[in-house]
Amino acid sequence: MQLEDWASSMEQKERDVAVARARSNKTEQGNGVCRGCLEPVEALRSHALRCLSCQQDFEHRQRIKTGGRRV
Repeated sequence: MQLEDWASSMEQKERDVAVARARSNKTEQGNGVCRGCLEPVEALRSHALRCLSCQQDFEHRQRIKTGGRRV
């Protein structure tokens, strides 16, 4: 492996880590009301944005949208 390839690879890895860290820092928390159906969220999931049913529907739509890849 040449020096330029190695440096480029390391730069990309550092960029990926920085992006992942930035994405993980902006987690949202719910207020106890589902964003999908506006019903109260289950007590054990009160921090969640959606009730269990709406969350499963949301994840299913995301899998279809992305072809099963995680984004």
